[in-house]
Amino acid sequence: MNIKILITSLLTMLFAANLQAFDDVIYIAGSKHTITKQAFSQSGSVYTAKIPVSGDYGQQLIFDIDARISGNGAIDTGFECHKLYPQPGGYFLIGAGNPPDCTYTTVNPSNQFRFIVEMNAYCSNIAIGTDMDNRNALLTAEQVTAIKNSVNSYGFIVGNPYNTYRSLNLLVDNTLVTNGNCQELTIEVKGLEQTHIGTIDMDILIGEVF
Repeated sequence: MNIKILITSLLTMLFAANLQAFDDVIYIAGSKHTITKQAFSQSGSVYTAKIPVSGDYGQQLIFDIDARISGNGAIDTGFECHKLYPQPGGYFLIGAGNPPDCTYTTVNPSNQFRFIVEMNAYCSNIAIGTDMDNRNALLTAEQVTAIKNSVNSYGFIVGNPYNTYRSLNLLVDNTLVTNGNCQELTIEVKGLEQTHIGTIDMDILIGEVF
């Protein structure tokens, strides 16, 4: 009885393993393939996923890659610390100072908050498509004031006077013939200009033209 239970358990494990392997392959004209950030390897700000593809025999292929990317952006406050140095006859500004020892601070109100992401898709080194979007925003007058007061008082930004969280959608939608050479789909997601990627949710479908 115990031997039968053991054999049944082993068969169940093998069946589950086969299902997992099946899910790790994109079948042309098959069902939609969904992956998350866990499927990507990371190198700095670049996330890369490689997925085997089956079913390319030279037909015209339809690539549909839809991604939603979320995370935290970056901002260069552009503040400058100015120091007035005593000179004969009064004070004279001869250079920038160092926080918090600033006579006054200026902040460029036109500086942008940046959240920029680029996505590139290849299949066995064949370029499929690219897309890039941003959720940049100009600093408001209130944000500039908060940053300036913080720098004047402490020499650095205290708290979070701006919302660093953003999300955007990227799409690669293309139709082409890869002559039977599409064997592995490579997807790169890049966070540009200090953009920190927190989550990746991606739907992938490779179809064929009938």
